[in-house]
Amino acid sequence: MKETELIKQKLDIAEFLRSYITLFPAGRNFKALCPFHPEKTPSFVVSPEKGIWHCFGCGEGGDAFKFLMRYENIEFPEALRFLAERAGVQLQNVNPAEQREFGVLYDMHVEAANFFRSELKKNQQSEEYLNSRKLLPSTVDEFSIGFAPGGDSLTLHLIKKGFDMHDISRAGLSQKSAQGLYRDKFERRIIFPIFNSTGKICAFAGRIFLEGDPSSAKYLNSPETPIYNKSKILYGFSHSKREIAETHSVFIVEGYMDFLMSWQSGVKNAVAVAGTALTRDHLQKLRRFADTVVMSFDNDEAGFRALERGMDIFGPFDFHVKAVDLDKYKDPAEACEENPEFLKKSIAAAAPAFQTLIKKFFPGGGNNADGDLPSKKRALRRLLEKIARMKSSIERERWLRELADKSDVRETTLTEELAEIGNEIGDRERENNEPARENPAQTKKTRVDLISERLLLMAFAKPEFSSILKTSCRDILPPAYFKALDGENAGQENNSQIYPNNEVERVELLKMKASSEFSDVPEDKLKKEFDELVRYLSIERLKDRREILRKDIQKSESAEDGDKLKKEAAEFHSVSKRINELQKNG
Repeated sequence: MKETELIKQKLDIAEFLRSYITLFPAGRNFKALCPFHPEKTPSFVVSPEKGIWHCFGCGEGGDAFKFLMRYENIEFPEALRFLAERAGVQLQNVNPAEQREFGVLYDMHVEAANFFRSELKKNQQSEEYLNSRKLLPSTVDEFSIGFAPGGDSLTLHLIKKGFDMHDISRAGLSQKSAQGLYRDKFERRIIFPIFNSTGKICAFAGRIFLEGDPSSAKYLNSPETPIYNKSKILYGFSHSKREIAETHSVFIVEGYMDFLMSWQSGVKNAVAVAGTALTRDHLQKLRRFADTVVMSFDNDEAGFRALERGMDIFGPFDFHVKAVDLDKYKDPAEACEENPEFLKKSIAAAAPAFQTLIKKFFPGGGNNADGDLPSKKRALRRLLEKIARMKSSIERERWLRELADKSDVRETTLTEELAEIGNEIGDRERENNEPARENPAQTKKTRVDLISERLLLMAFAKPEFSSILKTSCRDILPPAYFKALDGENAGQENNSQIYPNNEVERVELLKMKASSEFSDVPEDKLKKEFDELVRYLSIERLKDRREILRKDIQKSESAEDGDKLKKEAAEFHSVSKRINELQKNG
């Protein structure tokens, strides 16, 4: 047996996918919101029995390998290594050249993390610093926090372990000095390993903790590499994603210590945007797991600006966004150091983030809203831009009403201004972005296709419906659907509309969807829907026939073919009469 097949056999695909998305039982299968396209109704189906998944909304589908590669944006060799480890399969037949690009870099980061961990135990000052920040030894161990002594100690250690100098430099762990000598990138710093979504160390962040060169940055991060893209990595996400999925909410903080102290205090759905600003890639990843975001940035002007910038990109993702009030504490880390229970209570009491922005710009509400007019206009524009980006019309209406109340500006006036701002934003986005690609899985489906596919799914779910379609509906059900009903798998062009996959599992995918779609629908309700769909399909097919007759009649009139015209007119009348009868019976 091939190693890939052995991995799939040993891996419970539902359990594996559950660590990425929330699954809901649906008969023998599971359903979920698709992580690869926006949707509100679950069309993503997982079959543990077959070891496959498929989205009937966007057409994506495959096995555990395909999901991991698509979700994490990684190549097959990396997915193979990860899933083999997850399934407990020892890889034998792997081409080393295929794995070198990523494998060497990951292995090197593991070795570097081990080195930093061992150095932490040798350095009393670094341990004293962590103790002073009230980080528990268990937290230090869980997140592999270490210490970088600097010089060329790590570089020499990695060379002794067999790593090539070119790869060490490519990983951003060593850099050439002005004298042409290689020196460690991180020197005299506390080291925070950064994990990717699968839990592999892909980068490091180093923090100064002793008084030293004032020109030294407080934090120093690994450069981007083939395994590290900072705009897509959230610190702590690999540890928190299960809790995020289960609670459908995520707590976002600014720094590494903010995350670690929050985690240590019992907030297990936290992530940090350390090393970069919040990006659309971050939010796209989080939206697959959560619908609520609670933000807690530093309790100062810079933290407020970070919150405001975040609101600019939250809108299109339709999150319910809240903001924590830190009261007297400067950041979540300090709050947890002094009062570990404070943060959890503050998260529970978090107010809508947009409300926080309104209070900041208009602290006295209508009482002081008639201040400096230019400042007021600027504040209103900044807030209206955020409302314009909100996906939910309900949220837009709510905040527009509240903004009118707090700013003492009529809602109708704000609505007019909002429309102009919305047009400006739309123009800018059209200039900066390519038009959205058409979804191939959702194109070229007529009403006949949609009804026929629904009937086919019902036939797969209930054998009695299959019998009715075969015996009584041969004249109205398109031929391609009969092929699917009989289990035929001819790759004809007209089959592409009903088969969401071009491989041999086309019919199996439809059966998989059927078992999930109708697992909990009462028999009488199912029969009623089936009868209605047959009636609708009959009407649609008759309408198609009537349209053909209409065109034929026009041609016969032009050709002055009286006999043909008479027959076509009679059939046209008969078809129209039958359509009216079926419509009345509804």
